[in-house]
Amino acid sequence: MIVLNINHTNYKQLLQNLATALNIPYKQEDFLLITPPTGEGVLKAISLFDELQVLLADITFNEGLMTIRERSDDRYFVLHFDDVFIKDTATLRVDDELLQKPNTRHAVARLTSNIFVNTEELPAHLHIKSIKVLFNEKWLKKYMGMEADDDVLQKYLSLKTESCDFESLDAEYLKLMNDLWTAKKDDPLQNIFLQNRVALLVERFFTRLYSKVNLLEGKFDLSSEVIKTMIKVEHLLIDDFSKLPPTIDEFSKLVSMSSTKLKKSFKSMFGDSIYSYYQKQRLQKANELLLTGKYTVKQAANAIGYNNVANFTLAFKKQYKKVPEIM
Repeated sequence: MIVLNINHTNYKQLLQNLATALNIPYKQEDFLLITPPTGEGVLKAISLFDELQVLLADITFNEGLMTIRERSDDRYFVLHFDDVFIKDTATLRVDDELLQKPNTRHAVARLTSNIFVNTEELPAHLHIKSIKVLFNEKWLKKYMGMEADDDVLQKYLSLKTESCDFESLDAEYLKLMNDLWTAKKDDPLQNIFLQNRVALLVERFFTRLYSKVNLLEGKFDLSSEVIKTMIKVEHLLIDDFSKLPPTIDEFSKLVSMSSTKLKKSFKSMFGDSIYSYYQKQRLQKANELLLTGKYTVKQAANAIGYNNVANFTLAFKKQYKKVPEIM
């Protein structure tokens, strides 16, 4: 097991510490290449404007990895954009709260802060594709107009491990992440491009966080257990649009809740019925695919479970007031 205790805010130093732990050469201060028998892949550290740092990881280690980011009086935050297919069990811990994720795709955006001790334990042979953005209170206020003690922010952080599945990575997140990985190193405008993409990732996370302010502020009468259950239902509902989602009865059995309570709780939390929410989300997914310019209308329709393009076109037009087209 590789163990990294992190008590600093410097990703280049983190690469050096990792190289030392693995007993491998560290030739470039912003780039670490992992080769067999240690594993395979790369890690890149990027310093951008005003104390914002980015760590890009596309890597597989041949032994388990544990990272422990210690609590500190100097407040800072880390935004994690992780897309990982877990074949064994990964463990996340925030202070005394523990979350285990077995045999699943962990594709989420989440925010952590050093007001808590944050620990991640990943099994060996796990392919890690991740972008982590580190910033302090000063950057948060200057660029996002937010104070570190903002009510919504504090309520989100207080969810601890419950926040781990709060924001799933959709096509737009994944596109921005891919843009960062494929940026050309010899491009004279590379730094501006990277700043733009990182800013869009951060802005998108906080915009969507505030769009869920009702959940964080508890403006409806749902217990914390029901809230956790509804988050699970929503995640299962939109996890894979190429397959039919569970029926109401199947959901009821999965979460041990009556169908009546399930439908009422879901609508209270997300403002829509389960089917209507699913329909809007999958059509949004199709629209995002078309916006990439890489999918035909038929391919986008098939990707969200439509075999009949005509039915897809009718549904798309109903939601977006226009027919679907490649952008």
